[in-house]
Amino acid sequence: MNRLKTFLSLTGREFRLFKNNPIMVMLFIGGPILYGVIFGAVYQKGKFTDLPVMVVDKDNSAMSARFIDMLDDMDVLKVVNVKHESINMRTVLMNDKALAAVVIPDGFEADLLQNRHPEINAYVNNANLMTSSYVSRALLTAGGTLNAGIKIGAMQKQGLPAAIAANQYEAFHSNTFRLYNPASNYMIYSWPSYLAIILQTVTIVVMALSFTSEYEANTFKELCQKSKTVSMMMAIKVVPYWIISIGLAGILACFYVIFREPFPKHILDAALIFLLFIAAATFMGMVASILFKTQLRAVQFLMVLSMTVYIVSGYSWPFDQTGWAARVFAYIFPMMPFVNGYRILLFQSGTLNDISDYTTILVIQLCFYILLSYILLKIKTRKEMKRDKD
Repeated sequence: MNRLKTFLSLTGREFRLFKNNPIMVMLFIGGPILYGVIFGAVYQKGKFTDLPVMVVDKDNSAMSARFIDMLDDMDVLKVVNVKHESINMRTVLMNDKALAAVVIPDGFEADLLQNRHPEINAYVNNANLMTSSYVSRALLTAGGTLNAGIKIGAMQKQGLPAAIAANQYEAFHSNTFRLYNPASNYMIYSWPSYLAIILQTVTIVVMALSFTSEYEANTFKELCQKSKTVSMMMAIKVVPYWIISIGLAGILACFYVIFREPFPKHILDAALIFLLFIAAATFMGMVASILFKTQLRAVQFLMVLSMTVYIVSGYSWPFDQTGWAARVFAYIFPMMPFVNGYRILLFQSGTLNDISDYTTILVIQLCFYILLSYILLKIKTRKEMKRDKD
């Protein structure tokens, strides 16, 4: 009986310790809740729908219009544009404006009527292996359905049973060409996302420890006195990490060589978005370091967020397939614009003009976190000086 009372007493004590420790509550209860909400907001649909495709209809006939309607009727696909002349495939498939371009050749209907077996070519953006797989299957299904319909119609005109059509030749051929990572190499595909989440996590966490270590060592007041201004204090904190990041970039470049990964075609463009990403991440980490009083709390809070950032980045599951809450959450973190912009530079040999939307987001994030860091640090230093005077 005494042992039971002791056990119950100590168990109650442990519950009280848990309740009175906000970090433990946040990690053990808040973490799973946050993960669950974000996961549901991103993957609630459970499947891709209305993935954008473009059609180049050079035939502009009743048969080509029928095929376009069949594409648009597929749940997975959405025909966002129909052109009747040649297009720049690189421009169309850039920035996910279209995940595939279907080219219907001139004379398509006439060739079908004369049994000349025309070919429809589909060019699929294979930079995202998930979406390209869905798009490819949907295109094949639509092509197969039209083929079957044409063959059945031809058999019926000849007075033959429809079942015989299944054994007849194809009325037209469908060719699918995978652009950007045509071999569907998962290492190449996943490398940018892992690179981004690792860089963001270590940059934000290390920067967050910078000020909190000053608080714990009681050296923050000394830093304020020697720095003279808040702007100088901020520069003192970020410049060393920016210099170290240059060395870190060199180390990552070595991994590209070791693992035989392709480099971006435009290295300077990739270097610029990398620098913007690191700069935004350092100032985001600075905000966290000012808000939290201890290194442990800062690290715990940021580590809870790291996995959710990876989920909402839009790298594998596109933004237009997620809920608005997940998209808003993603815009808070530098990983989202960096990883999507870098993928275009790496896979599609894009330039800064092609990723202007993502670089703009990074610049806005950088300016916002610089301003927020300045305001919070100004308040913090005033409180410290006032405490010193008192």
